[in-house]
Amino acid sequence: MSDCSTKVAEGLVEILLDLVKEAVGESHPKGVGEMEVKVIQSMRQLGEAWLGIWLTALGTAPQPPEIPCPCGEEAIYNRMREGVLLSGCGRISFKRRYYLCPHCHQGQYPLDDALGYEPGQMTPQLTSMAGWVGTELPFRRGSETLKALCGISVSENSVREATQRMGQEVSAREAQWEAESEDVAALKARDRAPKEKKPERLYGSLDGVLVPIGTEWRELKIGSWYREGPRRGNKTPRAVDITYYGDIASAAELGKLFWATGYKRWADQAAELIFVADGAVWIWNLVTDYFPKAVQIVDWYHAVEYIAPIANALFGENTAKSRAWQERITADLWEGRFDQVLQAFQSQIDHPQAGPAAQRAFTYYTNNRQRMRYPDFVAKGYRIGSGTAESACKQIGTQRLKVAGARWSQEGARQTAKARASLLSGQWAQISARLGAVPLSA
Repeated sequence: MSDCSTKVAEGLVEILLDLVKEAVGESHPKGVGEMEVKVIQSMRQLGEAWLGIWLTALGTAPQPPEIPCPCGEEAIYNRMREGVLLSGCGRISFKRRYYLCPHCHQGQYPLDDALGYEPGQMTPQLTSMAGWVGTELPFRRGSETLKALCGISVSENSVREATQRMGQEVSAREAQWEAESEDVAALKARDRAPKEKKPERLYGSLDGVLVPIGTEWRELKIGSWYREGPRRGNKTPRAVDITYYGDIASAAELGKLFWATGYKRWADQAAELIFVADGAVWIWNLVTDYFPKAVQIVDWYHAVEYIAPIANALFGENTAKSRAWQERITADLWEGRFDQVLQAFQSQIDHPQAGPAAQRAFTYYTNNRQRMRYPDFVAKGYRIGSGTAESACKQIGTQRLKVAGARWSQEGARQTAKARASLLSGQWAQISARLGAVPLSA
């Protein structure tokens, strides 16, 4: 610790002792809860004092009377001026040196430049805190939550700004990944990478969810990469080490991000790469284009959903005959009697009630035949459910972007979705480390 920091710490100890003496001298507390509230309030005051004193100590440290100005002349020390930052400790006031150029009349604060902030901004730590609550809650509730739990007054708009700033940092990192993933030399070097870096079996999945953009609904496309956890008995292993990504973009525009996130997970080097998703054409086109050697599996539960509408139209909803027909077709699909399944669908295409559902099922199954080889997939121990992508759509799209009354700009929705994907992927600390200070909003 520097001499300056030591003096600051000693001064804060004196402040803390005075606070304790004041508290002890008051009436007997009603309970430990009251004591805890007072301690938290005191610690917040202590943090405000510490940070303010520290910044002032740095800002008033001896400096030369003149510093270079961007115009090429010299800026001259003018006076000490007050600055304000909003931090996780509260609103911080401090003083620092101000220089003014007599030629171009441009002012400078060397401390502001050195520490990377502007007066009136949120600190990176507070931006991370406000962004976190903004990815979890509507922005107004996020503002209220920060006030209730942390005693920090941050406006609804500042929570929005912090959340979307986190999303912008995610976008910037994704852009770096895209550049790395297109570097030919780097791609060749991966072939020589140590074996332990290359996954034995890696899964990928893609899905989409409609979200409100202005007066319209747009598809937020979301992807995930994951591994399987340890197998316990006959239970399907849980998906682990899940990372999410997404964007409001066309499938073609999403392609670069799809490849770049796979590159970061070493998908191109995996001994086995398996994709599980529904039958959306855009998904399988992307998989085929970017990872042509991957195993492609249509989610079992999506496939089975096509059976019930036909049975209910033939025999009535939830009747014994309907259930028996569904069970027979489902068993044929599970056991690999695919031609029998297709024949059952085809035989009902001309039925006046069941025909439309039978035609949809026949077309879907025909187009995805090679992705429905369930006996082969199960024998190899592959997962046949796309729950991670569906969960991502629910957690990012439904729970956050589709809350009651929400109407987003496209950019606001994109950045909030990216911030939430980062949080759910356990990457929040990495993104927070990229932050500078963020302006406050009214």
